[in-house]
Amino acid sequence: MTKQEDLIEKYILNKLSSEEVLLVEDLLKNDAEFIAEYNFQSNLKTAIKKEDDDNFRNLISELESKARSKDSLPRRSYVKWMAAASIILLLGLSYFLTLNQKTSTDDLFVSYFEPYRNVVQPMQRGNEQQDEKSLAFLAYEKGEYDKAITLFSNLYSDTKEPYYLFYKANALLKLEKAKEAVPLLLEHLKTTDTLTEKTKWYLALAYLRLNDVPNAKLTLEKVISDGNYKTMEAQKLLKEFK
Repeated sequence: MTKQEDLIEKYILNKLSSEEVLLVEDLLKNDAEFIAEYNFQSNLKTAIKKEDDDNFRNLISELESKARSKDSLPRRSYVKWMAAASIILLLGLSYFLTLNQKTSTDDLFVSYFEPYRNVVQPMQRGNEQQDEKSLAFLAYEKGEYDKAITLFSNLYSDTKEPYYLFYKANALLKLEKAKEAVPLLLEHLKTTDTLTEKTKWYLALAYLRLNDVPNAKLTLEKVISDGNYKTMEAQKLLKEFK
C-alpha cells in the first residue's frame, strides 16, 4: 500500500490526525491523481458494503462503465478499477462479513466501555487542593483525558503506584488509543492493588477495540472464570462471538 492509499484509507475510516486531515483536504483540492485514487477507494468501499446481490452487481457494472470512460481515470487507475471489480465479484461475501465484524467490534466496544470511576482521589465540592494527584484525577473526572494522561504518567514515574497505570489506560481507551492502553493494562495485571481485578475487563475491551477477537475472547473467559468483576457483562459479550 502506497502512502497515498494509506492516507485515503485512514481518511475514510476517520483515523487521521488533525495534521493528516489538513494534508488530505489539500490534496483533494489540488492533486488530480490523488483525487482519482480517493474516488476509487471511496467507491470500492461502497461496493463492499452492498448487502443486496443485485444492487451489488449493478454497482460493479457502474464502476466498470466509469473505468472505461476516456475522461474518467488514467490508464493505471482503469486497470485498478477492473481488478478490484473482479475481486469484489469473487469475494464480495467474504469482504462484507469481514467488514461487518470490524464494525460490530467497534459498536460493542462503545456499548460496553465506560471509564472506571475515580475511587483513588474522590473530588469534593469546595476542595481547593492543587497537588498533582488531585489535579490528575480532577482532569480525569472532567473528561480532560489528555491532561490526565500526562499527569498520570508523571505521577507513576515518581511514585510507581500501579493504579496510575490503570487510570491512564482508561483515559487512553476513551481517546481511542487502545494500542497504547494494552501494555499498561498488562503491566497493571502484574500488581495486586485493589483495582487489579478490574483490569482484565478493560483489557478485553481494549482488544475488542483493536478488533483482536481471539485475545478479547480469551480475556473475557478469564473475567468469567475469576467471577470478581463484570462477570455477567463478560458472559453476554462473549456470546456475541458465538
